[in-house]
Amino acid sequence: MLRVDDRKNLSSSFPLIAKATPEKSTGLQRLEPAPSVPLIARDSYVAETATRIDQLQATVRMLTRDLGQLAGKFAELQDTASQEHRWYAFQQTEKRSRDGKLDETVRGCRDLKARLDKIEARSGGDYHAYNSFEAVSRKLAELERSRGEGQRTGRGDTFRAWLLSAAMVSAAGIIGLSLVLAGG
Repeated sequence: MLRVDDRKNLSSSFPLIAKATPEKSTGLQRLEPAPSVPLIARDSYVAETATRIDQLQATVRMLTRDLGQLAGKFAELQDTASQEHRWYAFQQTEKRSRDGKLDETVRGCRDLKARLDKIEARSGGDYHAYNSFEAVSRKLAELERSRGEGQRTGRGDTFRAWLLSAAMVSAAGIIGLSLVLAGG
C-alpha cells in the first residue's frame, strides 16, 4: 500500500521512474520529482481511516477465527454431553432392570414362603431351621420324595381303575353270554 507520506521514498520504490535518465540517442528528458505537497487535514483523515479499517479487518479476522474455534469446542461439548446423556439413560435402564428382577425375586420368595406355610402348617412360619443351603436342600428333597410318592400312588390307582374296568366288562360279557346260551 502506498502511503501519502512516502513520496520522498518514491525513488527507492520505483527506481525506473525516479531515475529515468535521458539517452542522447532517443531524445528523452530526465523527469524531476514533483515538489512535495504539504498534507491537508483530509489526507491525514483518509490515511488514519484506512489504517483503522485495516486494523478492524484484522480484528474481524481474528474474531472469526476465534469464533470458529469456539464453535468446534462447543460441538465437542455437545458430543460429550450427548454421550453422558446416553450413558446416564443406560445406567437408569440397567437400574430399573435390576430393581425389577429383585422385586420379582422377592415376590417369588414370598410366594414360596406362603406355599411352604401351607405345606408345613406345624412350623408356624418359623424358618430358622432353614438358615443354610443344606437345610433348604434337604427340605426340598423331602418334598420331592413326597411328590414322587404321590405320583406313583396316582399311577397305581390308575392301573387299579383300568383293571377294575376290565373286570367289569368281562363280567358283563360273561353274564350276557350266559343269558344268550340259557335262552336259546
